[in-house]
Amino acid sequence: SLFAAGSFYYFILNLVKLEFDYVSGGTKPILGIESKDLSFIKLLKILHPEDQKQMRFKESTALNLKLNIIPIECIKKYKTVYLMRIKDEKGNYKTFLHQAKVLTISEDGKIQQTICVHTDVTYLRIPFDHKISFIPIDCDLQTYHFEYLDNKYELASSISVKFTKRENDIITLLGQGKSVDKIANILFISKHTVNTHKKNIFKKSQCRNSAELVVKCLREGFG
Repeated sequence: SLFAAGSFYYFILNLVKLEFDYVSGGTKPILGIESKDLSFIKLLKILHPEDQKQMRFKESTALNLKLNIIPIECIKKYKTVYLMRIKDEKGNYKTFLHQAKVLTISEDGKIQQTICVHTDVTYLRIPFDHKISFIPIDCDLQTYHFEYLDNKYELASSISVKFTKRENDIITLLGQGKSVDKIANILFISKHTVNTHKKNIFKKSQCRNSAELVVKCLREGFG
């Protein structure tokens, strides 16, 4: 549930030491940086200046939610999602879908490690914003969306887009890169039926294509 359509890399952030415990492959083709050379400090330096300023507001919002609103036993069931812009070695800023999930918590309730996935969604030309969402993974807990207003994050109304079970099945398979033919075979339905469902899904979500749909579902938690 943390991986979206597009090129990606991921890392494990140690919040006690403020350094990476692990960085996956994939950084070189996306950022032009070898995984061994990507540090926490390096990542902060190549963030867009505006995103650097917003980072403390986003992280303080996330921390407040996790410590004061979400029960400690549910923290690992959530992922934090927002957009960020990172500069590659050529000096170009790329837009990434940032998703983070808590991995370990100390006995006294302090978050120790998170896994973060950065998916390059530049090609989708998504209008950039500083919204932040907290989305439950594979459970029926409440979803939280925040918008940045008047120099602080305010709780926004929940997104109400809902899909049928069959539409959710198709979205999941589209997210796995399956073609219409393969989806039809897997679900034992006709290609015409799959295409009809796709049209309805795009209309509900106001998306133009499958990649945009999957990213929007991951970012906003509807489905």
